[in-house]
Amino acid sequence: MIGLDLAAFFGRLHPLLVHLPIGFILLALLFDLKWFKDKGTRFNFLKIIWFLAFISSFFSALMGWLLAQNGYYIDADLTPHQYTGILLVFFSCLGWVLRIKQISMPSFFIRINNLIVLFLLILVGHLGGSLTHGSDYLTKHTPDFITSKQEYKNKLFEEYTLDSIVVFKDFVQPLLNEKCVACHNNNISRGGLNLSTIESIKKGGRSGAAFVSKNPSKSLIFKRISFSQDNEKFMPPTGIPFSYHEIQLVQWWIQEGANYTDSLNEFSITPEIQTLLLKQYGLDTREKPWVEKVKLDPLPPSAVIALEKANFSLRTLSQNNPLLDLRYQGEKLSQQALKLMETYAPYITWLNLSNCKITNSDLKTIAKLENLTRLNLQQNSIRTNDLAPLNTLSHLEILNLHSTLVNHDVFEILKSIPSLKKVFLWNTKVSLNTILKNKPAFPSTELIIAL
Repeated sequence: MIGLDLAAFFGRLHPLLVHLPIGFILLALLFDLKWFKDKGTRFNFLKIIWFLAFISSFFSALMGWLLAQNGYYIDADLTPHQYTGILLVFFSCLGWVLRIKQISMPSFFIRINNLIVLFLLILVGHLGGSLTHGSDYLTKHTPDFITSKQEYKNKLFEEYTLDSIVVFKDFVQPLLNEKCVACHNNNISRGGLNLSTIESIKKGGRSGAAFVSKNPSKSLIFKRISFSQDNEKFMPPTGIPFSYHEIQLVQWWIQEGANYTDSLNEFSITPEIQTLLLKQYGLDTREKPWVEKVKLDPLPPSAVIALEKANFSLRTLSQNNPLLDLRYQGEKLSQQALKLMETYAPYITWLNLSNCKITNSDLKTIAKLENLTRLNLQQNSIRTNDLAPLNTLSHLEILNLHSTLVNHDVFEILKSIPSLKKVFLWNTKVSLNTILKNKPAFPSTELIIAL
């Protein structure tokens, strides 16, 4: 145990010592440049600098070997760093030997050795940095003007439905695979913990359960990834640690029950997690109005021309949304207009038919507009019973009935359209007392009696 403690103590000098050979080697290579020779600047202590480069690289490699004994490093990443470090020690020693006066070697060999030392210095430094900070530590913050395109770290789910996303498989497991499985797999299960399969995760390790349903504080993995990096039990001990957002995601999954098969639509999504999913995964979990959910090809130009000829003024909701906002401009709704409405029914979402003498049969056609969300029927001589066909409009949110002949029976019709959010009833046969009496039956609907 004492031997292990001493190894850990001296091993931690490695990050300090590695800077010494870097400085000495670069200084030695600089003094070997032709410019110094041409200037007659030939330092007698050049062989001393090479000796210091060799001896500092040797002790740096030795401390690195002691540090590796803690078992925290992945062999596949550690081995290249170790071997290239040993080679750097060898060629640094050779650089010192070649400059001893008793040994005369052609300058060609010296130049080759210098190039090898420089190459190894860069390679060892890169491998060491990758081992400590992750393989992308050099390129992670590369400016956009240098890279041809900026890659998104996480898989994007913009086109996925919530019920098709399994929270563990799509969010949590990729994090474990990236940061934990290298040390906790079928071949290497440090602490008795194997995170490569759901079955092995459920077994936990010698120190406890990997995840405890609804209890992050008792979940071994969560505790280890949220420790301070100064804590010897902090995980992962090398490479890129879990970010704040990743820890937040794991915590949320545990608090929601740590279920391995539930899809996202079965989870309660807090505003914090909603923001996280949007930012990190391009996933917008906010409740969207129906008009944003409908996907249609653009309306052909011929349809626009036909609608305009039938006395409709129209516009699309946005440049990327082909759904139509239609307003009839004629005095009486024509059969041609009704036929066109039926033909292009999926595209009509806002419809204004105010003061155009619509009839009961006209409303039967309007009831076929499956994507209708706003309907203005004001200033028409329609009665309560005429509205009965509208109960098929499952996405209707706004219904304007002001200045019509509807009476108190209209509330039975309105109950059959649960999607309603606003109903305009002023200047109708519905009294204020009747509206106030029925208001509790419509907690999600605003009954408007005056403008």
